[in-house]
Amino acid sequence: MANNEKYSEDDLTFPDWLNEAFFENVLKNVETESTEVTNLELKPGTMKNDHYASILFRAKVSYRLQSQPTKEKVSSFILKVEPFVEGRKKEVVGNLNLFGTEVLMYTKVLPMIEKVLRQYGDETVLGPKLVACSATAPSYVVFEDLALKDYTTIGYRHPNLDEVKIALLKLAKLHAVSYKLSKEEEDNVIISLDKGSMNSSDPETFPFIKNGIRLLKEVMSEHDDLKQFVPHIEAVEHLLLPKTLEMFNAASSGKRDGIFVANHGDFHLKNIMVQTNGGRLTDLMLLDYQISIFGSPAIDLHYAFTMMYSPEMRRDHYDELLYFYITNFQETLRKTEYKGHIPSHFEIRQELQKYRYWGIFIFLTFLIFNYTFIDEDGDLAAVIENPEAQKKELENPRYLKELREMLPKFLHNGYFEL
Repeated sequence: MANNEKYSEDDLTFPDWLNEAFFENVLKNVETESTEVTNLELKPGTMKNDHYASILFRAKVSYRLQSQPTKEKVSSFILKVEPFVEGRKKEVVGNLNLFGTEVLMYTKVLPMIEKVLRQYGDETVLGPKLVACSATAPSYVVFEDLALKDYTTIGYRHPNLDEVKIALLKLAKLHAVSYKLSKEEEDNVIISLDKGSMNSSDPETFPFIKNGIRLLKEVMSEHDDLKQFVPHIEAVEHLLLPKTLEMFNAASSGKRDGIFVANHGDFHLKNIMVQTNGGRLTDLMLLDYQISIFGSPAIDLHYAFTMMYSPEMRRDHYDELLYFYITNFQETLRKTEYKGHIPSHFEIRQELQKYRYWGIFIFLTFLIFNYTFIDEDGDLAAVIENPEAQKKELENPRYLKELREMLPKFLHNGYFEL
């Protein structure tokens, strides 16, 4: 296989159960009769820094139908499986219910939301077509191969403004219809989405969370113009994780005193694929609903600020992008004839201010990944697992430049107030 350095060990190791018999079973969801697999090619499904919590493979399956034994057909699939190679990743991710959540999203929640959109003439697709799945060991999901429809991953760059707007448009529709359904149906399955990125297990199991702010303060203290912000961080540091957990647990604890929606949960730049035609952007697909959670839209919106946007967008386009999201959220509720209260711009901004501790927590601990994602020589797993690699990434001059631009804005907007 060419250029193995672009892949992790997980990407280049295939589980024994991923064999011809497995795909003959998968093909039962594609064909109307029995099949015989004649050839199976497995390859890594993504590049090294495109994922962490799951392993992705691309399968090219050659097969024959029982009724046409001399005619060969070919199908291509993308498979997502849980980490199976012994090591830190399997240890950390193994206790999370990632596949249970994703199977629920693809089999029930997303079809339900798309059905509402279709009733009002909206053909928006919120995720790739699911072909097969299992939430029990060995857990997996099998999707259509979007590459066959000319979708490509974002690669080692930030999305541009047009791409981010399509992502936000789809997010606004996901949020709006889930808001509508949860208000109209008190027992809707959407409300059962109660485990997201921060409350599925002890977040300090992840070294980058446990050590992140401490290492950041060490790096900032070495720069005269940044160390002035260390006391501001220390003033609120003790509140960041508890307040974050309070937000993630709000729905399940019965504290539904704000706006609640089905959040994507992992709305970052590697969880999108773009489709172009003649250089023109025609669509963008949202991927990876493994940590979706019913809660404040601030979960996704603060996350997008740090993990989806480019530095230039954070600096120059924040209000424009938030306005774009809010107007499309409101318009979707109007188009789907929601009869209840439609949250105003002010109310949604209030949500973001109410959960500002999540915003500053995400910025201080996750922003380095926004830079690792676009570094072709970076090592996402090492930054997540190894404090030395994390500190090295924190010393990235481009990252420090953004801290110099953004920390004064956080200060002036009251994010460091108790």
